[in-house]
Amino acid sequence: MDAPTRPARIEIAALLKKLAPGPADTYNQRACYLNDFLKFLTEVLELPEERIQAGDLIDLDYAEVWLQAAGKGYTRQRRRPGGPEAAEASQAARRATFNAFAQHLRMPQRLPVEWPDRKGLPVEESRRIVTELADTRPPATTTAVWERTSALAAMRFSTGRPVSQLAAVLVTDLDLEADIPTVVLGGKPYPLDDLAVRTARRWLDRHSRLTSELEGGEVTALWITTGPGRPRFGEPARHPYLPCTFRTLWAAHHALTSRLLAMPTRIGQLTAPAPEEIVGVRRRRRPAPPVAPPPLSAEERRRALEKAGAVRRERAQLLSDLKSGRVKIDAVLARQDRVVAMTRLRRLVEALPGTSPAGGAKILKALGVDGDRRLQVLSKQHRNELLRLCSPISCGLAQ
Repeated sequence: MDAPTRPARIEIAALLKKLAPGPADTYNQRACYLNDFLKFLTEVLELPEERIQAGDLIDLDYAEVWLQAAGKGYTRQRRRPGGPEAAEASQAARRATFNAFAQHLRMPQRLPVEWPDRKGLPVEESRRIVTELADTRPPATTTAVWERTSALAAMRFSTGRPVSQLAAVLVTDLDLEADIPTVVLGGKPYPLDDLAVRTARRWLDRHSRLTSELEGGEVTALWITTGPGRPRFGEPARHPYLPCTFRTLWAAHHALTSRLLAMPTRIGQLTAPAPEEIVGVRRRRRPAPPVAPPPLSAEERRRALEKAGAVRRERAQLLSDLKSGRVKIDAVLARQDRVVAMTRLRRLVEALPGTSPAGGAKILKALGVDGDRRLQVLSKQHRNELLRLCSPISCGLAQ
């Protein structure tokens, strides 16, 4: 049986088998548009799929009707931000898919293909977008989606690789602890700048917390969904925290830049700088190994323990005097000795007269300082604010 007279489904599978070892984006594009063309013909010709021959998919008249229908959005299954009409690039991809299938069948039919000229954003504009997206969460956006999208955008800007390649990255492809942090793409390591490393660390932490809720084990894909999907085409909704599709990543970037910048951008528009211009990619110096303190003799150790014990006893007495009212807090904060300097803020606040642990927590919250910090690191502004909160006028706060 000649190839054009075989069932179309068999020849589509044969072509995709040949394309499988190649780039994933080419494989996915050919599979999408060939299946779309086949479905279109079954509806137009009112024939079951088994009756559609491979030759029908390289019929120039059928192809033109299919392209016209796709151009008007009649074959679209998902909404598109620019409207139902097909974009120029997708129409060119349909024509290229038709030609690839005809070439696979060794037939002469060809359609003209004109790819639109897609210009990327200037490097500085790309850097501004990536930096702003990494530092600012857009409104009406969950933290997890923002962290994933900003990490992907920073990785795209740092490596310059297509999103179809970045979408297939595994967690094990990242090496953020090396002298020069890298991500392996297509078997080749690419250096990551400081922004890409920072956003990747943030997303990896979120990734670990999300996948820890799964019972099926660890998810190795770097980009995962952050919530359950929606039912599509009669199929049940996908479970959350599973590998993302290319379209999910693309749509998230488009939506987040639209909310943040009021100017939607495609992630493929981000232009990477030249390798020598990448900011932050440098060999990281390893910290010097810690130097062990000299060993103490038994007498030196005894004197050190006595000195530390004396400081602890003096601090306990000071806090007791503060609790009883014999010492005022302003006098304590005025002291510069080691007894006061090494006192933790929480112990000082809870030692105020009439202050319970709950009241001390309220003062610390109003002060905005971690209670485990020591008094020696308090700024003058924080000291003045602490005195104000502990004044008789504000004493109701500590009750």
